[in-house]
Order: sequence, then C-alpha cells, then structure tokens
Amino acid sequence: MLPPKDYETAVGWSMSAPPTFSWPQERLLLFIAGGRNALLQSVEGAEDAVDQAARLTQQHEIGSADVVIAVAASGTTPFTLSCLTEAKRRGALTIGVANNRDTPILKEADHAVLLDTGAEPIAGSTRMKAGTAQRITLNVFSSLVMILLGRVYDGLVVDLQAVSQKLIRRSEGILTRLTGSSTEQAREALHRANGNVKLAVLLLHGCDVKEATDVLHRAGGQLRAALADIGKPGPEPADLSDLPTS
Repeated sequence: MLPPKDYETAVGWSMSAPPTFSWPQERLLLFIAGGRNALLQSVEGAEDAVDQAARLTQQHEIGSADVVIAVAASGTTPFTLSCLTEAKRRGALTIGVANNRDTPILKEADHAVLLDTGAEPIAGSTRMKAGTAQRITLNVFSSLVMILLGRVYDGLVVDLQAVSQKLIRRSEGILTRLTGSSTEQAREALHRANGNVKLAVLLLHGCDVKEATDVLHRAGGQLRAALADIGKPGPEPADLSDLPTS
C-alpha cells in the first residue's frame, strides 16, 4: 500500500519476487494510490482516496492469513494509512515503513520500521534518500523471508524460474556448484526435473524423479532437509538468531 510517488520501490520488488524465488503471483498484491494509471502519470488526489483504499482491502479479502506492508515516506499518506488500518481491523499482520518518526503509519502498525534518512538533498524529492532506504528495506525483508522459507540454499537461489537463457545458465551453474557435476550433467538433470533446481540436485545425487519428488515433498520443499533425508547433508545453515528484532 503506497502513495503514487513511492510506487517505484514496491513495483520493482514485486516484479522480481516471482521469477527469482518462484513466489506465487496470486500471493503478492500491490495496492497503489491511483491504481495502474499512477505508474505512468500523476493521478491528482489519489493519495487522499481513503474510501477506495478500504474497499480494495475488503475486495481482496485481506485477513488473518496475510501480512500487509504499508510504505510511505511521510508516514501520513491517507490512502496508505487507510489500507493499513482496514487490514489490521480484518486481522492481518501489519508492518509500517516510514521515514518520519512518530507518524500515524508507524503508530498504527503492529511492527513499525522507521527509516530515519533525514532531509532530502532536493527538498520534496523523496525518491532519493527515502526511496533508496525503502528499496533496501524491502530487499532485505524479502531476502530474509525467502531464506527462512528454504528458497535460498548455501547462498544460492534454488527456487528461481528459468524463464530465459540467462536463467537457464544460472540454474546449471548452481547445480555444478552444489553437486560438482559437469555442465552437461547439470543440463540433463535440469531437463529431467522440468527446470526445478531442487529436484535436479536430488537427481544428481542418485535419486530418480519419483523418489526425488517424494523426498522433497516430505521435506516441505526444503532442500537442506531433503539432502539430509537421503544421507547427503549440506553445509550448516547460517545462525540468524542474533539478528536485531527492533
């Protein structure tokens, strides 16, 4: 949920998540004041459309199974605040990201993230310091979520969608690094696994397709657990317990 001038931050983030981490598109919603038109041109008054924000939240049935991240440099944008308030009322976990302290979005959210970037080099252009800090925050947040969900293994993205020649080559490179196989062996395993890197890793460790599928299913999609199941434990995961929580 964001005002028009902050849209670039979340649009880039939302576009990269599905192909990079195979994140389901239907589980990623982007509410922008002014809608899609605001991506190309200014929509005057859109960030004050409180009723539209509430309707969007209701229309998409945001509820207790959802996490809502509200981003606004000012911390006061009516559209963004309305989305956040309605989502919280409906039981969603809410996170507020703003660049001004003690603002409504931070006070209303279950978890507040203050990005205290100070005054902009060019007054009124929040796309600079504030926008850059927002991009970094969303990138770090999404990366940590994907790591904890097992979509990253040993510093490598193992849930990417190989939708281009570049990503196919990257998938092959991941397989050679994780298994010590040749590029040809990696390519053949990736073909048998229908592009699924995790399955291909298990194939290169001697599983057939059915066995690899069953093992990965039992492991809840976690490659580390799947490798341990077939007696091929990988490197120890990083200890994230010391990460600051506030």
